[in-house]
Amino acid sequence: MNMNLTMSEQDVAQYWFENKYAAMMIFKATSDYTAARCCILNALFSGFMLASQAIEKLLKAMIYLESHREMKSCHDPFSLKEQLKSLRDYDLDKYDFILKKLYDHYQSRYHDNKTTGAGASSTELPDIDALWLELIHKLPVPDEAKYRIAFFDFLFDPNPYWNNDYWLKAANSAIESKLPSMAVKYQEIQKHLYPA
Repeated sequence: MNMNLTMSEQDVAQYWFENKYAAMMIFKATSDYTAARCCILNALFSGFMLASQAIEKLLKAMIYLESHREMKSCHDPFSLKEQLKSLRDYDLDKYDFILKKLYDHYQSRYHDNKTTGAGASSTELPDIDALWLELIHKLPVPDEAKYRIAFFDFLFDPNPYWNNDYWLKAANSAIESKLPSMAVKYQEIQKHLYPA
């Protein structure tokens, strides 16, 4: 077992209680990301708006964890990345193109919003997946708390009534090579927090 794991089950519960805003943003972001992948893989444009909202919420959670400031009005993932960068540089500039494209998709939810008119393509999904996974891994959260978020439960503890694990893994090249090591870490933390 990894000796760096020091939080108890109660510590994790307390951590998320003290960071409720981030916890709820991460949960909603995970739901949006899962639905976004399902839609995009089935050629439904709504998936791109959901992807934008997923990244937006994850960035808002990170801003909160860095500053304890709730972000309620901004919906632009690129702008949120810049705000996060002013607090701490997570080396996310390489995603500027997809962050701007996601906001364009978000704006397209109304016919009279200004957009670039560039359209959407399923070829964007690998970039969205890479960005999502990098944000998840860079969440400024202790591992014991991080591996208790819905994203990891959806991946490694599938619900018999929902297909979240399928939609998170399907055609996801960003996650494919990382799944084995994440599964080991998930199990290690499960055993640490919930010993038999």
